[in-house]
Amino acid sequence: MRQVSSARMGPASVNRYLLPYERSCITVRMHPAVLAGPFIVISGGLVAARKLASRSERPDIVWGAYLLLLLDFSRRVAAWPVTYFVVTSERMLVIRGPLSRTVAAMPLDKATGLTLQRTVMGRLLGYGSLNVASSGRRQAFRKVRHLPYPEQLYLEVSGLLSPDEVARPEQGEDASSGVDSDPGF
Repeated sequence: MRQVSSARMGPASVNRYLLPYERSCITVRMHPAVLAGPFIVISGGLVAARKLASRSERPDIVWGAYLLLLLDFSRRVAAWPVTYFVVTSERMLVIRGPLSRTVAAMPLDKATGLTLQRTVMGRLLGYGSLNVASSGRRQAFRKVRHLPYPEQLYLEVSGLLSPDEVARPEQGEDASSGVDSDPGF
């Protein structure tokens, strides 16, 4: 299994949004599968535009509509390398946008639950979604989609949300089996 980036030095586009006392625990870029849907649309649009343009009296209108699809796809491709999910020692952040930057943050102490969701396609391609439940009425984000290494992220974020509840073997117990090493007969 590949390790999730837990380096203290993340990308500069992420580090500028960290508070002075925060340390980055997890930084991941969205899975490239986020571009699969728009790629299918742009490919199907090209086939449809060629067919419609050959039968239309005004092919410039058809190609103009396809140009709008192409521009939207280009915007999504440009946004992918600068979209990150970051978990720090204090909060979770979703950073998006190549030109107009949007940063959504949620304090870790406000998150009350975490749910991992994986579709069939997500299992095949290696991505998943994390649903975050919050104790407040307003939430910066509820669902973070297209995350790589979803099981590992789920375990690491769960450990950060409730570090006191993470099971640790007590002294005198075998850590591998959870059975007391001295039966006391």
